[in-house]
Amino acid sequence: MLIIIRYFYKLLSKKEKKKLIFLFAATITTSFIEVVGIASIMPFMAVVSNPDVTRTNKWLQKTYELFQFDNTHNFLIFLGTILLVLLICSNLFKALTVWATLKYCNRFNYILSRRLLAQYLSRPYSFFLNRNTSDMGKNVLAEVKGAIDGCFIAGMQVVSSGLVILFIMGLLLLVEPLIAVTIAVFLGGAYAGIFLLVRRRLTRISKEQVHAQTMKFKAANEALGGIKDIKILGRELQFLKNFAVHAEQHSLNTVVAGTISLLPKYVLEVLSLGGILLITMYYIGARNDSATQMVPLLAVYAFAGYRILPALQQIFAGIATVRLNLATLELLYRDLNDEEGNHAPECVLQHREIVQPVPFRSVFELQNVSFCYKADQGPVVNGVNVTIARNTSIGLVGATGSGKTTLVDIILGLLIPTAGRLLVDGMEISGEALVSWQRNFGYVPQQIYLCDDTVTRNIAFGVPDEKIDMPAVIRAARIANLHDFVEKKLPHGYETIIGERGVRLSGGQRQRIGIARALYGDPAFLIMDEATNALDGITEEAVMEALGSLSGKKTIIMIAHRLTTVKDCDMIYIMEHGRITNKGTYEELMKSSAWFQSATRQA
Repeated sequence: MLIIIRYFYKLLSKKEKKKLIFLFAATITTSFIEVVGIASIMPFMAVVSNPDVTRTNKWLQKTYELFQFDNTHNFLIFLGTILLVLLICSNLFKALTVWATLKYCNRFNYILSRRLLAQYLSRPYSFFLNRNTSDMGKNVLAEVKGAIDGCFIAGMQVVSSGLVILFIMGLLLLVEPLIAVTIAVFLGGAYAGIFLLVRRRLTRISKEQVHAQTMKFKAANEALGGIKDIKILGRELQFLKNFAVHAEQHSLNTVVAGTISLLPKYVLEVLSLGGILLITMYYIGARNDSATQMVPLLAVYAFAGYRILPALQQIFAGIATVRLNLATLELLYRDLNDEEGNHAPECVLQHREIVQPVPFRSVFELQNVSFCYKADQGPVVNGVNVTIARNTSIGLVGATGSGKTTLVDIILGLLIPTAGRLLVDGMEISGEALVSWQRNFGYVPQQIYLCDDTVTRNIAFGVPDEKIDMPAVIRAARIANLHDFVEKKLPHGYETIIGERGVRLSGGQRQRIGIARALYGDPAFLIMDEATNALDGITEEAVMEALGSLSGKKTIIMIAHRLTTVKDCDMIYIMEHGRITNKGTYEELMKSSAWFQSATRQA
């Protein structure tokens, strides 16, 4: 439990810690009221079994005289009313505490989910190259709730039940110390012994559950994300089996863990009833107490047992649940407190939203730039020197795997060079300045990501509705040769829902939305990574003609598979094995580069 407290103490903010203290105080109050209710049973049952006790017990006698009762019948009604009020107050306060706990936990679930997603979003692009997105999605959507329910709420349940037992045992110690100690040792020892037997099994199940949950999400995402290929290849059953293996493992572990958590309940219920019989025989045999003397005590013990047994079971189940979800909490704690992560991720994101572009007035340079994805691997980009003048167009060509896309990711500031420098008008771009540099770009990747939303929202990607500039959306769509299709062919024009990943559109139409998205913010720098490959010849020609209108107005970099796409570029660079091996205009390279001549003929 100490490690759970340490983790949550570091995850909670100061405000959340203050609310938790208030919640803890409410839990203590609830436990105290409950014990007072149990204690009030004794005088009530004493008067019920022997009305003369009002004259022999000094406390009952004082109460009887204080309120000026004239008969025991009315006094008994008075005691019963007090007992009923205490029980009602106890349960009412308990219900309010449960409500406050649930409200606090659900709020904490929201805050932690948001904080975790913010932590992921604030990380550099290189972080995502080594992480599975379905795994991160699972952490945000499922594991946070699992950690809150399985560790925090279960931990609060252990604390609450522990306080109830502590107060009840204190009461029983005052009534009959020997029997109270016997009950504590017997019941507490039984639960502790069972837990020691199963704790290693629970720890193993905990780690297996995290792995099974991760693989379930991964299998489901792969099955649904690749549905077109799966349907064509007829592999639905295999993907279903991939999911089923991990889902079944998760289900079996849940059954085992649930059974373990309930294991002591049925055994100890029988033993506790036997204990009451033993207490009765003890009073009759060893102490020769009369039935009249036994009734109040047995009523207290019976009512105390009625509360102690569920509380003990809740403690055992709570500790078992915490143990089962500990691996999940450790995973979230690592992601939220990674040394390379941001301590205030939302502040980082807010800063990035308002940052202004780095002025680009004259020239951008790559000086001896190299990049390795892993230290033990060779460079993907090796000693590249490129100079790009403002408002010129650059073509980047080469065989697959030559390093073109990696070089563009370096220009975009997504990847940090392992050697070399990026210069804008002689000023080095690094660190925080990379975010400002990125504000100059419009980028069209090979694979366009589209939301299950309207055409407008996909072009003005991530812009709040109230800030969408509709004239800018239409202007960008016209340049991308998209406007006529949207207006004439789509049922609701720019407000047409295009389906998840643009499933209701053709590949060329999706690509044109990506081009319009890149142009929406009227960027100074436009990068197109084989962006016209999905277009048919006529559409590509129309798009290139429209982009030609931007010539001399924007700096454009084009990665192209078809060399005719870069024919009108001011300068074309050829990459081989991460190096720039040749450069020149289209006509110059047709004369000087055998590779360029061969690639042109193949196109």
